[in-house]
Amino acid sequence: MTERSGFDPDRRTVLGTTAGVLAVGAAGCTALEDDTHPQLEELDVGALQETVAEQSEAGDGAVTLGVGFADDNLPITSELYEPNPAAEISDTEQYDTQELSEIDLLEEPTEELPTIDTDEIELYALELSPGETRTMGLTVRSDEDVGFDAHLPEGEPYDPDDGLVLNCYCIDEVWNVPADGTWTRVIEIGLEDGIEDPESAAMVYGVFEE
Repeated sequence: MTERSGFDPDRRTVLGTTAGVLAVGAAGCTALEDDTHPQLEELDVGALQETVAEQSEAGDGAVTLGVGFADDNLPITSELYEPNPAAEISDTEQYDTQELSEIDLLEEPTEELPTIDTDEIELYALELSPGETRTMGLTVRSDEDVGFDAHLPEGEPYDPDDGLVLNCYCIDEVWNVPADGTWTRVIEIGLEDGIEDPESAAMVYGVFEE
């Protein structure tokens, strides 16, 4: 696991309202009929959850949620960074640069969220208690012009219908990252309130080329 010196518990927020709408479950997310994904098919999300639990450094009352992106089938890199404090959830921009210092939706200086190495897929580590969410800047970079979208994530032991709060990447929309450029969207991920005996978890978005 990467050094957690940059982790700031104050970035966690108590689950409440976002833009006037209670953010519970998959807010705005769309379940598509055909969500078969070759990389996800090969992943054992249960085993990923066990790895997250083994490497968790969460404090009392909190757990670690590992967040990953199955995007090996695309010429892109998906990363999570601390967002610009002035940015709002769902803010989305394209940039004709891959220099993170020029991405105004990200905090300056840019700081990548800590990760967990599972040998199969990189997971970003979020420390959360039930009823808390984290806001982050999802950043996709590519050397090519690529259209892509994301489907509801697979999770263990929580999923979009039971335990996860998503606000949101996986909506019924095709995104685009320009050649030699960057696409960034401010998203929110968390755990529903009222989870009994919370445990560390893993979730992986399936990313598809369009």
